[in-house]
Amino acid sequence: MNSSNRKEAILDLLRNYRHFVTVEQLCAQLFVSGATIRRDLRELADSGLIQRTRGGAVLTDNISTEAPMVLRETRNEMQKQIIATISKAYIKEGMTVFMDSSTTVFTLARNLGHFGDLRVITNNLKIVWLLSGRKGIDIICVGGTLRKSTLSFFGDNALRYAGEMNANAAFLSCQGFSIGDGASDAREEESYLKRAYIKNSKDSYLLFDTSKMNKEYLFRTAPASAYTKIITESREVNDYIAASV
Repeated sequence: MNSSNRKEAILDLLRNYRHFVTVEQLCAQLFVSGATIRRDLRELADSGLIQRTRGGAVLTDNISTEAPMVLRETRNEMQKQIIATISKAYIKEGMTVFMDSSTTVFTLARNLGHFGDLRVITNNLKIVWLLSGRKGIDIICVGGTLRKSTLSFFGDNALRYAGEMNANAAFLSCQGFSIGDGASDAREEESYLKRAYIKNSKDSYLLFDTSKMNKEYLFRTAPASAYTKIITESREVNDYIAASV
């Protein structure tokens, strides 16, 4: 288990142990040394996600059940990089593109390089900050209510603003995907905003790593047929999905 996955597991255990857990309990559950656990706890505390206590840690009051973005960004990092490399071929000079708030699409934004003429519309503050220094890329931020855990805007204002714009392409991710049910997400407001992006773009691209295959969440965002192309890190999976839709 790598450091990122281990930290997520620590947060899950803190939730399960009613927000308090000892170093000994973490060592027993995760099969690592006390030194490793103490280092993880120190880094989580530095990020403001937990508070250290004598012999253990407590979960801070403002942490939600959603995995923090700082952890999600490093999950399946290599797979996301492969997806970004494939996906950036569909972005050309002069395009206007929607980009959602997922860490997979953020990885794509990191790989955009330099464009002489590109417009990016996003509800994600990290993408705004990332691209703000790039010459030739104009940025439109979809405003609304800020979700602090993901630094992203959602809500009625975000939906209304996104509905007033057109784009050449939308680049989106999801929390779960299956051939029969398509893309799904755990949060209603994310699902609604992604539907608006799909509706108002000529082409839409769904990007996700294969760990999300055959998983289903509460809100169905769109069927597989709604996307121009579905891109994972696996060529075999991509071919299988394309042949099945």
